[in-house]
Amino acid sequence: MTRYRLSAAVALAASALLITGCGGTPPEQAAPGTVLEAAPGPSAQVRGLVLPLDRYLLSVNEIYLIESAKDVVTRDCMKQRGFDWEVIDDRGRYPDLRNRRRYGVIEMPVARTMGYRTNPRLMGSTDVTVRKMDREKRLGPAERKAATDPVDGCWKRAGDRLARGSRVDEDLVNKLNGSSLATALETPAVVRATRAWSACMKERGQAYDDFYAAAEDPRWGRSGRPTRAEKETAEADVACKERTGLVALLAETERGIQERGIRAHAAYFAELAAAKKRHLTAAREVLRGGRG
Repeated sequence: MTRYRLSAAVALAASALLITGCGGTPPEQAAPGTVLEAAPGPSAQVRGLVLPLDRYLLSVNEIYLIESAKDVVTRDCMKQRGFDWEVIDDRGRYPDLRNRRRYGVIEMPVARTMGYRTNPRLMGSTDVTVRKMDREKRLGPAERKAATDPVDGCWKRAGDRLARGSRVDEDLVNKLNGSSLATALETPAVVRATRAWSACMKERGQAYDDFYAAAEDPRWGRSGRPTRAEKETAEADVACKERTGLVALLAETERGIQERGIRAHAAYFAELAAAKKRHLTAAREVLRGGRG
């Protein structure tokens, strides 16, 4: 597996943390003004795909909670500067899909409709994203500067306040999050399962050494939408993963690798967990008070 493929896989795994909103809402029912493309809802397999390192990083609902608190503090800061600010208060309601594409396409409905493509709704919920986008559209130049100035903007001030005393270097946890996947892919059991997946694909007329190679076939980039060939390849990919048990094996292997990494750096992860708790506590205090 190349460095490029691993980087792409980890980027997809992490990208759900950047998406906000409710994936179950059809795009035509989203906030007025912005429409985002639909995607199949997450399967039970995806909802249950949780890894040990996940608990040390912010989940999607924890991100929403902190951003709701940041909105409260930003609102008060903007009021002092003579502007209004809409508080988007959505928290504690959404599935965390950060690992949905960690092992490539693993859901048949996704393969059938999207091939190897992705979009914000596939990787996470989006109604909060839509509301934030529409809020930004309504900002005038002076309001935008007051809110988003990278040096003295109210949003930055709010983030600094809530994160005070809870900043920890996340380089190690992010490194382990990537290296655990690389290591898992090289274990003998996963190598054997990947070979079995490749043989299964050949039986279906698809010649790929691994599922990342299938997803990165240059043919898929020649069309703006998934072709029939792309969808058929993705369907075969999912079917062969199910037949070989590759996804379950990868997840089980990665869990063991990550748990060993956590034990090997126990002091660091204790500090990381404490910092996360402080950050969330600060956000909850702001939300309980209703003001910054």
